[in-house]
Amino acid sequence: MDNAKTIGWLTNRATIYDLATQSVPTSRAAASPREILGTAATALNLFPSWAILAMILIATTAVCCTVIARSQAEFSASVSQHQHMASEIDSLRQANQSLQVEITKLTNDSHTIELAARQRLGMVRANDIIVPMESISSSTSLGTLSFVR
Repeated sequence: MDNAKTIGWLTNRATIYDLATQSVPTSRAAASPREILGTAATALNLFPSWAILAMILIATTAVCCTVIARSQAEFSASVSQHQHMASEIDSLRQANQSLQVEITKLTNDSHTIELAARQRLGMVRANDIIVPMESISSSTSLGTLSFVR
């Protein structure tokens, strides 16, 4: 029974198609391709050939100008982006170079190692005298000052 319902539209389609073709008025016969081309050719004869050529050339020139303008805009945008990236690369190279110098100093120079240990880690020598000082600002943190004998 389900099979009959699912294929019912196939059998009804033929009758619907026949009804649709009968409802189209047949009073006007279809125009032949020669008649269509003939009317198009007569319409083209109303314009001189130089006017048609001029319209084609103007349209082609407009399309070319649009493409060129868009290309130039994209090129200037890409040049600007390239310059920005090149300056960013230069600044990153300079930062890398300064970090490399700092790494070299921290691994080889004993004075720089001691200075970094005192400033960054708060380390002091055994013979240093530590005096807690209240900060000049209104904060409650205490600063330390070491005197070397």
